[in-house]
Amino acid sequence: MRKLFAAAVALAAIGSHQGAIAASAATPCMSKSEFQSVAVTLLPVLHSQAVTSCKAFLPANAGLLVQSAELTARYASSAERERVAAGEILARMLADQLPVPMSGSAILPFVEGMLPGLLAQGIDAQTCEAANNIWTAIAPLPAENIASTLGAILVAASKDKKKDAGESDKSSARPLDDFAVCPYVATAETSGS
Repeated sequence: MRKLFAAAVALAAIGSHQGAIAASAATPCMSKSEFQSVAVTLLPVLHSQAVTSCKAFLPANAGLLVQSAELTARYASSAERERVAAGEILARMLADQLPVPMSGSAILPFVEGMLPGLLAQGIDAQTCEAANNIWTAIAPLPAENIASTLGAILVAASKDKKKDAGESDKSSARPLDDFAVCPYVATAETSGS
């Protein structure tokens, strides 16, 4: 999940302290479009928590901290369009981890409430520096492009992880640690004719 934080926060780096996000045969993965929907929806929470967690480690003029309220508001307007779809995707992906079934409209606030605490764990100056540098570079992009960048980074990072995690890694797993983006090849979109 640290990769989720660092990549989403920096949108390139959601890291290492939040657990493995490596895709494997036993781990379900989200399609590129599913991940984009979830990432766009969670982007306001991720950005807000990144700002909160990194204030102590970054100078006041760091790109992540400058115009943070305006960026969070912009991400929130994009997130609103994806909420229903993202909730249903999360409900399906988390169904086996929940004691009782939950609808997408119920699971999404639960996940949004859980993320800040998960993301705040183990944040340090190095993580914040990487997050700031990457986020600053891609912050002007639309939320959908930021989510696509995050997905591409997670796919690339998952290739570096060992396919067989040790038992000690599995025992410390947290919800959302097993989320992975299915490998894909990005294609160019043609403009309207």
